[in-house]
Amino acid sequence: MPLITLKKILLSFIAFISLLGCKNNQRSTLKIICIPDNTNTHVYLSEFSEEINEIQLETSQNILLGFINDVIIYDDKLFIRELKKVSIFDLNGNFIKILGKLGDGPGEYRTVNSFTIDQETGDIYLSTYNKLIVYDSTFQLKEERKLGYPIGYLKILNGELWIVSEEIGVAVEDGIANRTNIYKLDKYYQIADTIPYRTIKIDKKRIGGYPFRYWMSKIEDDLFMFMPVLTPENMMRDTLYRVEDKMVVPSVKFNFERKQSLDERDYQTLLLYNIVNSTSYYILEYDQDWKRYMFLYDKKNQRGYNLSEGLIDDEGDPVFLRPLDLDQDLFYYIKKTEFEDKTIEELNPLIGIVKLK
Repeated sequence: MPLITLKKILLSFIAFISLLGCKNNQRSTLKIICIPDNTNTHVYLSEFSEEINEIQLETSQNILLGFINDVIIYDDKLFIRELKKVSIFDLNGNFIKILGKLGDGPGEYRTVNSFTIDQETGDIYLSTYNKLIVYDSTFQLKEERKLGYPIGYLKILNGELWIVSEEIGVAVEDGIANRTNIYKLDKYYQIADTIPYRTIKIDKKRIGGYPFRYWMSKIEDDLFMFMPVLTPENMMRDTLYRVEDKMVVPSVKFNFERKQSLDERDYQTLLLYNIVNSTSYYILEYDQDWKRYMFLYDKKNQRGYNLSEGLIDDEGDPVFLRPLDLDQDLFYYIKKTEFEDKTIEELNPLIGIVKLK
């Protein structure tokens, strides 16, 4: 039987089992939430928001933003991460400075894989491949370390530094694999704990990535983890995990009604990028047939909304919510400013800060 036919049969079987899980979730200890194939229309941001504050970022020759990957608020400042820099604004949108220096020297960087801020001390942690750079609350260089592994994601939780590291094409017993570990570092930036997350065997080196990374979150005393797999596989990773006792255990499974399938390049036609877990909501970001969707699940009312491109704002435009403070149900969205004079340079975007009900 041809290989592609075997793949299609396997994917159909997986989809069938997923639908059974939706129907029988009352018998399972694992929480299961179903995502329908159809979408909800005319779902407005104002229906869910308690407060919305929009900040127009300053545009000048000193600061022209491109693709924004992440936003953090600390000490009445907005920290904006792009691929090549972290820019700092005040809450009125006025530009303050670029964090650190761009280059290859000590304390300098050319790309930013991830960054996080210790909300207690104000220390800022930035990673560029395997280099960890630490700045203090006045933006001065405090520490620089080259670690022995790639740093894909950084997160400060309860004053402790956590790292998610994905190694591509490592040798295993019967071939090669992509291997992901979670590390907790001590005050000397040495590994204090290692939690194996997953190992995926591959036929050749394959790299897949997504710029918006929200892989770890902490709600009250529970630590959660989701990291997408964006290389060709015969199934989609659709489960949010809880980290406990140096292990990861399934917490919530999201079953898509849409059947799993592979395109002619052996890529999934349904790609799940992020599962964001806040106190009152789950927010999923996924592509279906290369179109972006947002699934919003209200935990209090146990109701889900499947949205094409996001919630609708007061101007009738879809906006996509991304996390700021998950304990407080605080999110942000990015919106380009429209203007009539096309001869002038494009303005920096508007950042919306949203407190959900």
